[in-house]
Amino acid sequence: MDDGIVKEYYAIIKNKIVQADFISALRSIDKLLYNFPNDENGYYYRGVCLFAQEKYEESIKNYQTVIKINPKFPKAYFNLGVCYYVLNEYDDALINIAKALVIFSNQKELSSKQRCIEAIRLIDVERKGVKK
Repeated sequence: MDDGIVKEYYAIIKNKIVQADFISALRSIDKLLYNFPNDENGYYYRGVCLFAQEKYEESIKNYQTVIKINPKFPKAYFNLGVCYYVLNEYDDALINIAKALVIFSNQKELSSKQRCIEAIRLIDVERKGVKK
């Protein structure tokens, strides 16, 4: 497969995600990953689809795979942190969102940086409420 075909796959996948057709999106992602087993974006979008289906543990595994392939993929760290947050694993949530914050800061992505800061504050408040 060439670059053009990969772009077509991503256009299809993103469209299916927007339409909340996660099962079809996952089928397309699986086809993509069959041909490109180290495609970080494939695992990222698989994590997105699985999260939307409330399959948090599976989503976590996919985000962890993204990070193994590309340790500087801030959206994967952020979404991994959100998965941990949903599972009430606040320490892991904070660690991963903090990693996303550092990478977003280095990339000068201010809106994403602000989103991380807000998420960290929210999780920290909730974590302190649980420990009382």
